Amino acid sequence: MSLALDKSSWKRVTFGDVVRNVNQTVKDADAAGIDRVIAMEHMDPGELKIERWGSAADGTTFTRRVQPGQTLFGKRRAYQRKVAFAEFDAICSGDVYTFEADESHLMGEFLPFLVQSDRFFDHALDTSAGSLSPRTNWRDLANFEFDLPPLDEQKRIADLLWAIERHKLALSGTISASRTSLAHATAARLASLTTRSKLGDIATTRSGPSFAASDVHETSIPGSVPVLGIPNTKPDGTIDLDGLGYVSGLPDSVGRIDDSSLILIRTNGNRQRIGNVYIPPEEAHGYAVSAFQFLMQVKNPADRKFLFRVLNEDGMQARMSEGASGTVGLGNLAVRWLNEQLIPWSADPNERQTIVDHLDKLEGVLDVLRSEMDATSVVRKSVLTEIFGGN
Repeated sequence: MSLALDKSSWKRVTFGDVVRNVNQTVKDADAAGIDRVIAMEHMDPGELKIERWGSAADGTTFTRRVQPGQTLFGKRRAYQRKVAFAEFDAICSGDVYTFEADESHLMGEFLPFLVQSDRFFDHALDTSAGSLSPRTNWRDLANFEFDLPPLDEQKRIADLLWAIERHKLALSGTISASRTSLAHATAARLASLTTRSKLGDIATTRSGPSFAASDVHETSIPGSVPVLGIPNTKPDGTIDLDGLGYVSGLPDSVGRIDDSSLILIRTNGNRQRIGNVYIPPEEAHGYAVSAFQFLMQVKNPADRKFLFRVLNEDGMQARMSEGASGTVGLGNLAVRWLNEQLIPWSADPNERQTIVDHLDKLEGVLDVLRSEMDATSVVRKSVLTEIFGGN
């Protein structure tokens, strides 16, 4: 995508020439009529809109004031790329800068996209100091140089970028609603089944092998087996085959992924991740899984998708999270516990397939929406790169 920009009239400036780092403090939020608190955890990477916040009534040590129209930038761990556009009055963490544009040179609506650009983040990262929790400072950010368009062109660019942002937000809302519909439909269809069967009668489950770090290689060597680890099984339900470990010395008895396989997370510090279930892609056939995961082999491969729907249902996910052993640190699911779980079932394979087909149609709608979101993100990144430069 090309915007056919003529940059001959753009002026090279430094960030501090056209942006103020506002550090207005409020010691009594209630007296100032402010009831919202923004911490770093309320800012999502890549999202300009703030959709959650804390309550000032609960008490806070924060004193930095946020006003509508300001651009917020998380100065701690800048690699997280936390930038937001303020739409309400609030108090924010001292780890958040509150930027205001000098409107005689720079439009406030243009500023958040400048701060989101790759070049600005690269500069912020290069000037961050500290090992455990690196922070960048205003003095270094103020020295960031960039080419600034005239105000009329800033408006044209900002209008385009905000249109993309609104479309992205609308898509996000539709995706969220579609996920909820799929979850409700899954629960309702499975609840309609009157038969229950033990999971151990439907599938065989075992954890992945343990191995020494010295047996793991970054590339394939003779006799090694590709192993999917926790980083390959993403929180969004997808499997990423990049960054595999290749393990040598595994016995032939180690389970391998095939068309009957499901992968479950067995061990994790985050209880919500325990029991997360995945259908591995065909490209992963022949791979093994790590000791932090289960390889589940469905006795009848035709039932794999049905069992995936059963295990991925919200109620079942909650049961697995709660069923993990351990109260602090890592939680673990036990094979014996899993095998004893009673799950919705039907003796009629046609009934099981009908449920799968119905839920797959709803999932198909989600896939279309996700693809549109991905395409929108690509367009947005392309526009930002053309305007500000970067990768």
